[in-house]
Amino acid sequence: MSILIKAFNSSEVETLADLSVKTFVESHGHSAEPADIQKYIQTHFTTRSLSEDLLNPRIFFSKIYVENQLAGYSKLILNESHPATELSPAAKFERLYLLKDFYGLGLGEELLKHNLELAKFHDQKALWLFVWTENEKGLRFYQKSNFKMIGQHDFKISEQHSNPNYVMLKMI
Repeated sequence: MSILIKAFNSSEVETLADLSVKTFVESHGHSAEPADIQKYIQTHFTTRSLSEDLLNPRIFFSKIYVENQLAGYSKLILNESHPATELSPAAKFERLYLLKDFYGLGLGEELLKHNLELAKFHDQKALWLFVWTENEKGLRFYQKSNFKMIGQHDFKISEQHSNPNYVMLKMI
């Protein structure tokens, strides 16, 4: 199986936006009312907001291909501390999303490894993230990858809805 991980560049913002929406809906579309999910998408996955992120030198979007098919992506933010830890500098592993058709192929592990190497290269001491408390598959994945729970966070989908999340940390 041929796997390739590359950085997204600013000319691919529409592809990133489409992939972001599709994977978010597949993963979290059932976690709130459709209007709340739509509001979140319209705020966080616009080409404008993603273009700004792509131009930020602290933010890295990586895409993963399997047999030349785009399968998912990740987002890493360098030097983004969290109040639950005094470690600094630390990177926020903000997104790791795969299209459902590509689950079970070990791609999450490959993207995580890639982001750990990026963080290490940029002298980060740890990687932290939020994971939805009801995402059992994600929780198992991160625990298996030696992430430890260090706190809780209400992930705001909209003004009317938030999902309880764990804050997890992995030393680099």
